Amino acid sequence: MPRLCFSVLFAVALLLAPSAGAEPASPWIEDGASALRLVDAGEGEGGARIVGLAIRLEAGWKTYWRQPGDSGVPPQFDFSRSENVGEVTVVFPAPERMTDEAGVANVYHGEVLLPLKVRPKTPGAPVRLAVTADYGVCEKVCVPAQAQAALELAPDGFFPGPAAAAVHRALASAPKRVAFGAEADGLAIAAIRRRANDEIEVTAKAPAPGANLFAETGDGGFAPSPQPVPDAPAGEARFRIPFTGALPQSGLRLTLAVKGRAIEVAAPLDALVRTP
Repeated sequence: MPRLCFSVLFAVALLLAPSAGAEPASPWIEDGASALRLVDAGEGEGGARIVGLAIRLEAGWKTYWRQPGDSGVPPQFDFSRSENVGEVTVVFPAPERMTDEAGVANVYHGEVLLPLKVRPKTPGAPVRLAVTADYGVCEKVCVPAQAQAALELAPDGFFPGPAAAAVHRALASAPKRVAFGAEADGLAIAAIRRRANDEIEVTAKAPAPGANLFAETGDGGFAPSPQPVPDAPAGEARFRIPFTGALPQSGLRLTLAVKGRAIEVAAPLDALVRTP
């Protein structure tokens, strides 16, 4: 009888234990043409837990970067239902630049992974990360989407696998924050000039062709979409930002991206050199 009881308990334990190679992730929460889930990717630098917020889109659909451009809806994430969470930082990969009849939009297609840096209130204790996500998805028309997902982050409950590795790759390729004029991965914002009509001209170091520049105000608000300037010298990319009113007192936040590399630069107003 004791041997039989032990066998039953062992079988139950196998059923309840995570399967080999299983990764902690919430179920996909679908809303129309999109779905969202959370993926535990273990620990990162400084004791933060790394979690991936994945948004999967049907073919032909898109969603938006934190500053959507001339049209679109910026995503909003509410983590207030979480437990033992002190701070969550959302890391946005560089978006794609898309032009249509509505203007220039900053978008993602396919599946986008937004790494989250989660700092527990009590390190070493379990964390329950819960998110309510509101975001827009568009094909020919745009519709709002909402998803609520939650994931338990036990201190010793991480199982590394392909999904977690993808989150860390997304984190590693996210725009690197550098000072104005500084270089990273061969990229730099070399000069910013303010012209007489308040148009801003940005000169960037970009050794490969096909560079894109994305602009926000210094506090993350709307800024006109940078327009590429043709015939820039080799190793450079130039853009013009067509401000027509007062420049933002918060300055500018610029994201330069080319061929999987990206940097993010804060440009205060005193960095703008006035030229004729």
